[in-house]
Amino acid sequence: MADKPRIRVLLIDDDPAAFVLTRAIMDHIPSADFDLEHVSTAGEGTEVMGRREHDVYLVDYLLGDHSGIELVREARAAGNRAPMILLTGKGKYEVDVEAMTAGVSDYLEKGKVGPEVMERSIRYSLERARSEAQLRDSEERHRSMFDHLPIGLYRTSAEGELRDANPALVQLLGHPDRDTLESEYARNFFVNPSHRQAFLDRLDQFGTVRGFESELTRPDGGVVRVRTAARSHRGTDGLSAYVEGAVEDVSEEVEARDLHGRAARFDWVFEGSGLAIVILDLQGAVRNANPAFLRSFGYRLQAIRGRAMAALADAADRDALNREVRMLVSGAHEVSEMERRLVAEDGALLWAKTRMGLVRNAKGTPDHIVILFEDVAEG
Repeated sequence: MADKPRIRVLLIDDDPAAFVLTRAIMDHIPSADFDLEHVSTAGEGTEVMGRREHDVYLVDYLLGDHSGIELVREARAAGNRAPMILLTGKGKYEVDVEAMTAGVSDYLEKGKVGPEVMERSIRYSLERARSEAQLRDSEERHRSMFDHLPIGLYRTSAEGELRDANPALVQLLGHPDRDTLESEYARNFFVNPSHRQAFLDRLDQFGTVRGFESELTRPDGGVVRVRTAARSHRGTDGLSAYVEGAVEDVSEEVEARDLHGRAARFDWVFEGSGLAIVILDLQGAVRNANPAFLRSFGYRLQAIRGRAMAALADAADRDALNREVRMLVSGAHEVSEMERRLVAEDGALLWAKTRMGLVRNAKGTPDHIVILFEDVAEG
């Protein structure tokens, strides 16, 4: 058959006749072509097995003063994953158990091996090795994805005992290593302890949890807002066997959402308030003015936007106003209150009791200044 597989086999046996007999057996196996090589000592076997050049290894149980099982164990420890079939003089249960523990793929009893038995043992061993290799490859890909995804991943027992956590989760929660996560977070399934029962109730009812938001405190005292998704995996008895979950840091998203809400509320107050309000940049120039201010002072917004607020004040008050802006921006104080004389669009002087405050952005740095004109009266 032109498409017969070619299988490279190494026989490790100190009996010179073993090679001749094995060669004769393989010559009577029609389903494959075998390239059979032979070494007679444990030392030679260790050296050749270390090169990993063969598809299958046939290893005698007794190699002088050495054990074939020990030879297999050493080869496995060195990373050789090819099938290894043990050849024994007499099959014993104890030998079988020891052989399988050492990583032997199968064992054959000498004197009872014919072409059919040899072919089946090699074929099954190769198929098992391929299946194990595919499983290892799948596990390695899964592990690689688990370890490198930029989102926190975990697995716990149904009681909250940590079984695994990826580096992203360790980093997200500010811990030095995976082990420290167990006592701090895993028992609460990576939600705030006060939210634990609600989380578990939802998990028990639906089997999955999505979009569960909570706050966790890092070891350094910082607070991180997290969104958790989890799934409960049940055993054949219907009970939860373990829980897998993903934890995402949504602190910036929540902060942006809160800022948007506060901005919307401020816009509503800014536009509808009866109080005159002006927003300045950090240099003291007008960014915006609300309708109440424009009505009180008679200006159009386009006429004052970008102008220094001090230019709208009486000449005697301009230096004081500029000084207050600088002090607010420098952090000398957060709020300034005083009475000022401002010039209306028609030139009239108006007295105004003002309250100026510095507003910071999400990072805590100065962003703009708000002025409230609490009373406006003609001078």
